[in-house]
Amino acid sequence: MIPFHTGMRVTGSEFCGRSKELDDLRQYMKSAGRVYLIGERRIGKTSLIFEALRVIKGYNAIYIDLMAVKTVSDVVQQIASALVKAEKRQSKVMTLLKELAHLQPHLTIDPITNAPFVGFSPGSGNKPETLAGVFSLLETSEKTIVVFDEFQDILKIPSENSLLARLRGLVQHQELNSFVFCGSIRHSMEEIFSQADSPFFNMAMRLYLGPLDRSDFRSFLKKKFATGGRKLEKGLLDTIIELCGDNPGAVQRFCTALWQATDRDQTITAADLKDAWQKLFSMQSEQYGMIMQGLSAQQAQTLKALADSGGNSNLGQDLIVLTGIPLQTSVHKALQGLISKRIVQKEGTVYRIGDPFLTIWLRSQFS
Repeated sequence: MIPFHTGMRVTGSEFCGRSKELDDLRQYMKSAGRVYLIGERRIGKTSLIFEALRVIKGYNAIYIDLMAVKTVSDVVQQIASALVKAEKRQSKVMTLLKELAHLQPHLTIDPITNAPFVGFSPGSGNKPETLAGVFSLLETSEKTIVVFDEFQDILKIPSENSLLARLRGLVQHQELNSFVFCGSIRHSMEEIFSQADSPFFNMAMRLYLGPLDRSDFRSFLKKKFATGGRKLEKGLLDTIIELCGDNPGAVQRFCTALWQATDRDQTITAADLKDAWQKLFSMQSEQYGMIMQGLSAQQAQTLKALADSGGNSNLGQDLIVLTGIPLQTSVHKALQGLISKRIVQKEGTVYRIGDPFLTIWLRSQFS
């Protein structure tokens, strides 16, 4: 059985390290605090949140995913759905549904999990007072921890500044509840919480989630490989972690491929990494090809140049020369397009390809 977990949140024995971040987050949660948590995709933000929640007793947790919201109605419906999902008492669920009747709730079946869930009629929840209404339902019980995931996507909603202003006022009145705002687009989260003209300026404490401690992560991975009798030559885990850009999610994906490409009781060497890459790319090549097909010519040129720069670069002369595009403004526009497609991330002045495997695939295909 493959011991590595990818594409899912993990808690308990499957959660690795981060004792300091866990302690900080739990303190905010237990003190009706406001905190914004940032870190790149697959770094483990959601797992950190649920591991922190796992050991906090006597608190209600409401998890609201704002990924891809496009209207205020979407926000209202996501909050309403999370409220119903978090409630375990049938009598309370019925009371909530009555309170949310204006959103025209209906019971549907998830086609993937076959589990029942409550949906709402499209477009319901557009009125300003509706947002205030669902927020008031958050106050019905004390010691509630409200988690907004992918909070930066709220910036895509028209007139987002007025929406943020309304949300700030609503959050401020929740004196007994804690709020965690989580996001994977770092510059967008900083725009919301760190820019002086934002309604959320200085509203929450900042918690940054970076790479795992190497010592903790090496020990964790060694134990996983040992369940199949596999050993790795000295220094190989550090090589793998570096190739995967110190991203825990990417590391576990690669280790899954390496596990499948090797045998029980094998000592794994650097020569075995080639088979793991081939396995990964056999699964990913079609997806990466579709990504390239969806880009403009200048976006594709810029992405290839960024890969040739090691996956990250400033917008300097070296990168511009590599793109073959004569104008810096055109390269900048291409980078902005790649950011909007969530292929590239910007951290300070550095542009970086979010998926380290895409970087290596591009270099193998086009270099």
